[in-house]
Amino acid sequence: MKKLLLIVLITVSNIVNSQTVGPKEYSKIKFVYEQKSNFLLENDKVYADTLLFKYEYPQLKFSKTVSPLDSSKIIGFIEFKNFHNEDRKKLQSTLYHSTHIIEGTYDVKKNRTNLHFKRGGEGINEIFKKYFGEGFSNFRFDIVIDYNSRQIKTNYPSQNYTESLDSKLRKINFINNDNSIGTYTFQTKSRNYTNMVTLNKEYNNKITPEEVFSNNGFGISEIVSLHDTTKLLSVIYEK
Repeated sequence: MKKLLLIVLITVSNIVNSQTVGPKEYSKIKFVYEQKSNFLLENDKVYADTLLFKYEYPQLKFSKTVSPLDSSKIIGFIEFKNFHNEDRKKLQSTLYHSTHIIEGTYDVKKNRTNLHFKRGGEGINEIFKKYFGEGFSNFRFDIVIDYNSRQIKTNYPSQNYTESLDSKLRKINFINNDNSIGTYTFQTKSRNYTNMVTLNKEYNNKITPEEVFSNNGFGISEIVSLHDTTKLLSVIYEK
């Protein structure tokens, strides 16, 4: 099958809110990420990058407008009423699976990171009730990255599985001189994807929302994919 390379060309910031540089000695690092879909529902319109519309809804015609979130960007929008039943189900699923609060703890002594994923976020329940006629169903799961055993364990409520950490390693292709911004490419069954990643040199490289890299010296402050954006919200050190 022909591979499709999706490159996300999005300008990202190196500044993360609510962060402070940590002490030299600590036993744990606690951090929080927020993942949001790159689709935005507002004022009975669906907003997204034009590339995302072309990829997910090629049959729907979009118009261009200034982004409600960033006046410097021109994006696309489609009236929500123009989404038919199957399109709405698809959009609902996309929003559901790409909206998370991720609470992480890196234990220095154990050399292990525990990530707790809480599906949902501010305002998403109201959006689901208004546009899809039902509330947002809460869902939680955990991922453990064990750097000593080189294993990643994923624990869902009804299913658990373990993978080799080395099999999940990505490599960043840096695009600036201080190795703080780059891209990484990975393959699914039928496609190649390229995401943008921003690192913060003030933070330990064990600070991650899930992705593990073979060549990052710093913590991850943001990951931007075609479908969603994950941002670091806070970092706290414990002695």
